Amino acid sequence: MKWAFIAANDADQLARDVEFASLHGFAGLEFNHWAGFADLTEADIEAAAAILDERSIRCASLGLWGWNHLAPDAAERAEAHRHLDRLLAFGRILGAETLVTGGGDWGGAPLDEQAREFSRIFPPFLDRAAEAGFDVAFYGLHGNSFFDGLAAFERVWELGLDVRIKYDPANFMHAGQDPVPVVRQYGHRVGYMHIKEHVVIDGELASQPAAGMGDVPWGTLFAFLHEHGYSGWLSMEPHGPLWSREPLRSRMLLLSKRYLESFVL
Repeated sequence: MKWAFIAANDADQLARDVEFASLHGFAGLEFNHWAGFADLTEADIEAAAAILDERSIRCASLGLWGWNHLAPDAAERAEAHRHLDRLLAFGRILGAETLVTGGGDWGGAPLDEQAREFSRIFPPFLDRAAEAGFDVAFYGLHGNSFFDGLAAFERVWELGLDVRIKYDPANFMHAGQDPVPVVRQYGHRVGYMHIKEHVVIDGELASQPAAGMGDVPWGTLFAFLHEHGYSGWLSMEPHGPLWSREPLRSRMLLLSKRYLESFVL
C-alpha cells in the first residue's frame, strides 16, 4: 500500500505539498477538479507535472467530480463526455495511476435503469483508459453519481461490468451505511481508498480529525483489505472547516499516517 494525500491545485501551494510529501514519506499526490475542470488547460497540467517531477512524487489519482455523464439532456451529457476525454489526456501528462469520476445520474431513474444506462455508456471510456494504462475508480454517495450505496455497484457488477470503487468509509458512514460490508465482501473491487475520519455526536457530524480519533473502524477495514490483497493507494483527505486548513491540515496528514502505519507493512 502507498501513501498519498489530496494536493492543492494552486501552483504555489502544490509546490509546498510536494515538499511536504517528500519530507514525510508520501509517495504520491491526488488531484481533484469539479466545475473548474472546464477552465483547466494543458499548460496548467504540464506545470503541475513539472512540480511533481522536481521531487519524484507521483500522481496517485486525477479526479473529475460533479459532471453528469448520464445526463438526460444531450448537450449536458456531451459536455461531460468531452471532459472524460480531457481527463484521459491530462492523466497522461501527469502520469496519473488512477482516474476517478462519478457514475452520473440518469434523471433519478430507478437503480436498474441507471445501472443499465451506465453499462451502455461507459465501456468505451473504460477501454480507452485501460489501453492507456490507467486504473479507473468510481466515487459514490454524492456529486452526480447514481452509486448511492453498495447495491448500485452490485447491480453494475451483475450486468457484467467490472468497475472499481473509490472507497471512502467515512462517506458510507455519513450516508448512514455500514462501510465494513464493502471491504468484507468486495475488498478485491476497491480501486482507490480515501482516508478521512468521522466523529458523530448526538446524531450530528461533529468533526473530521486525524484517522484514529473518531468512529471509523480502521482496524477492521484494514483486516479485510489485507484479506483481499489490496495494494493500492491510501490517500488522506483533509476535510471539514478545521482539519482541511493549517495548522491542523498538516497534523491530520502526519497523525493519520502514523496511526495507520500500524496496519500497513
